Amino acid sequence: MSHNPNPFDFVPFVENGPQLKTLEEWMSYGPLRTGRITVQMKALTPVHIVGEQTMNGMNIEESRFYKRSDKYFIPGSSIRGVLRAFIEAACNGWASQLTPFYQEEKKKHTYGFKVVKRDTPDDAKISPFLSDICSIDQKFTVPASAEKGIDLSSFLFGYIPGKQVDKDDFNSAWKSRIIIDDAAFDGSMLSSVTTNDSYRIPDLDNNNSNPDDKDKDPRAFMGGPHPSASSWWYQFPKEIRKNKYGAYKFIGSGFRGRKFYFHQDPVKCISYYKQTPEWQKNSNGIKKLRFFPIECLNQGESVMFDLIFNGIPEELLSLLCFALEPGKNIRHKIGYGKAYGYGSVEFSIEKVEYKSKGFEEANDADIDEIRASIGKQFKAFSGIKTEGFTQFLDKASLDHLSFILWYDSKCGCIFTYPFAGSGGFNVDLNNKDRNDHNHAIVKAAEYAMNSIEMKIPSKNAVTGISPDQGKKMSQHPFLFISKPTLHFEVYQENSIDNCYNTLRKKRIITGHV
Repeated sequence: MSHNPNPFDFVPFVENGPQLKTLEEWMSYGPLRTGRITVQMKALTPVHIVGEQTMNGMNIEESRFYKRSDKYFIPGSSIRGVLRAFIEAACNGWASQLTPFYQEEKKKHTYGFKVVKRDTPDDAKISPFLSDICSIDQKFTVPASAEKGIDLSSFLFGYIPGKQVDKDDFNSAWKSRIIIDDAAFDGSMLSSVTTNDSYRIPDLDNNNSNPDDKDKDPRAFMGGPHPSASSWWYQFPKEIRKNKYGAYKFIGSGFRGRKFYFHQDPVKCISYYKQTPEWQKNSNGIKKLRFFPIECLNQGESVMFDLIFNGIPEELLSLLCFALEPGKNIRHKIGYGKAYGYGSVEFSIEKVEYKSKGFEEANDADIDEIRASIGKQFKAFSGIKTEGFTQFLDKASLDHLSFILWYDSKCGCIFTYPFAGSGGFNVDLNNKDRNDHNHAIVKAAEYAMNSIEMKIPSKNAVTGISPDQGKKMSQHPFLFISKPTLHFEVYQENSIDNCYNTLRKKRIITGHV
């Protein structure tokens, strides 16, 4: 059976690294503005922000919407995270949210790796075989010192120094120039978790896991991130290793980029998980998935919030407005369940008021004039010729963002995780099937390597591989059948009805605005 494209994709890091400027340099882009932007957030699909969760053993029984003192909120911190992630990707900035390393999770199967190449006391916790691998170039991580300047998003949202490596690297934090209020709303706008038509989320059934399966993680959850250096899914091909037992490890180096989720219809997506046999039971006849209800801000409902800005130059204020309204087809995602279609939202600027330096009285800006100015600057944007706020954008990154965050309510594509089972995520095989599967991968890998005239490593040996060789090898039908999730791009490009490639072509040709 053909597979759907995966629900997330990546915006690659750009080789030349972020633009770094001093505080004074960032402040020089036009008159400084202080004021507020009033924004309406409309739920294009149901939105869930996790509040109180009821548990049944290791399973979530139901998930309520976030509230304080009997009032429901979409936290300003969540909105802020959405905007910062978009600006960091669109402007090729630092990656402000990073896990420093991934430990070796299964000593027989998974290699841990560093996310950033730094010599720290944490090295002892990393798999010793791969401690030298640098998955993200250090120029994309927040440094311990701002001596060489900061990136644009740090200027807007604040700078907190990265992990201190040397005692001389210490540097003070800089406060944010943006404050976002919580978006409060009435409980009548929420769905119920007690009715049969409530919104639901699929999850692995941890209460039904096999207690004799030592590799089963009882804390596992559907779509949980488990990056491994022994995969080309999250990373790029680097080498192939053959251990003393004759099994192959496909070692990667370098994250594919920043992860964003596609928009889709949650009803169609959840129905797919419910109706697809491969998602129903494992090899021992135990049910794989369960579906728990979530309390959501209903589709079509709107909430309001204020974004308060302080001392932002006019050109960067235009960039902030662009991030809120990034074009007629591009929409943001927020909250829990993004992989299943939940959390698609549209920001609409309702009012902009600001004070110019030296003037105490606030002026209302003409919103239509702001939009017209942004549209004019963006129309001239080519990645080479830039003016105004577009000089801070990276065209290739914006193309990738546009492709992933393109919202089309009529899109028939369904985006789902690979099947839990042979060759996919959450592999759940008995010992015999597992041995047969591993044997098939060995034969498939050798057949594929022979077909591209690649050297086959002997036991305990390593063979280097280029990204082009890795892609050719993983495209080979014999290997793809055995291990379809080895290579992310190959998996996406081989999705059902050529869905992924069709969408990519359509969305890039159509443009942003």
